[in-house]
Amino acid sequence: MEKKVKIPLKDFQQWMQQLLLDPYQQTGVDPDNLLSNVSNASSIEDVICHSKKLTAQEHLAIYQRSYIARLRNCMSQQFSALEYALGEDIFCAFADDYLASKPSNNYNLSFLGAHFSDYLENNRPDAEEEIKEDWIDFMIELAQFEYAIGVLFEAKAEENYQLATIDTPEDKLKLVPIFSLFRFQFPVRKYYSEFKNDGQPDLSLENESYCVVLRHKFKLAVYDLHKEQYVFLSFLKEQTDIAIAKELFKTQYKENGVLFEEVWSSWKKRWIAANFFRV
Repeated sequence: MEKKVKIPLKDFQQWMQQLLLDPYQQTGVDPDNLLSNVSNASSIEDVICHSKKLTAQEHLAIYQRSYIARLRNCMSQQFSALEYALGEDIFCAFADDYLASKPSNNYNLSFLGAHFSDYLENNRPDAEEEIKEDWIDFMIELAQFEYAIGVLFEAKAEENYQLATIDTPEDKLKLVPIFSLFRFQFPVRKYYSEFKNDGQPDLSLENESYCVVLRHKFKLAVYDLHKEQYVFLSFLKEQTDIAIAKELFKTQYKENGVLFEEVWSSWKKRWIAANFFRV
C-alpha cells in the first residue's frame, strides 16, 4: 500500500523548486531536508505517484529535462551572438554547466545570464596556461555586451522627456536616462551588429573599440565612438555638466593633441541628431 503523505503547500513548492532548479544538487542543498518536518515522507516515491510505465523518478526527470531545456533556450536567446560564435554544441555545454552551478533564483528569467561572463572567465580552458587565448577574451566581452543590452532594454527609466535640439543652450544639455558607454579589447559591437543583421561575422582580432548604447521611446540604438569621444562622454556622464566635462577633457586628456573646440561643434551636432541629449 502506498504511503499517504500530507505536505504543506509551501514545503512542497520549495521541495519541487529545488529539484527542478538544482537537479544535480550542486548547490549543496538536499531536497529531502526541505521535507524534514513532513511525517512519512522519505523519498521522491513517497511524494510523486508512479504509473504503469514510469517510476516516480522518471516522471520527475521529465519535468527536470523540460525545465532545463527552457532555461537553455532562454540562454540561447540572451546570448544569440555568443552561441553563433562558439557553435551550438559548445555553447550548450557551457550553458548547461552554468545553469547547474548557478541555478536560477529569480522568477524573471531575464536575469538568468547575469553571471555568465563571470562563469566563462572562471572556467576558461586556458586557465592554467601562462599565455592566454585571445578568442576566449573576445567571448567573455561578447557575453558581457549581450547581457548588458538586455538589461538596458528592460531598465526602468523616465521616457517622457524633451529631446534637445541644435538650438538648445549648452548648459541645458543632459544625457538621456538610458545611456551606457562600453570599452572593449575587441570590436565586439561590430561583430554583434553584423550578426544581428543576418551576417556571418568572423572572429575578430584584438583591436580596442568603444561604443555607446542609448534608449529613447523604448528603442535601443548603438553608436561607435572614437577613444576621445568615449573619454569626453565618460566625463559628462559622471559630472552631468557640459562645462565641467569640457574642462576635464581639455586638462586631463592630452593624447593625440586633440584640439577640443575644433571638434566639439561637430560632435554636438551629430549627437543631438542621434538623440544623445535631452533638455
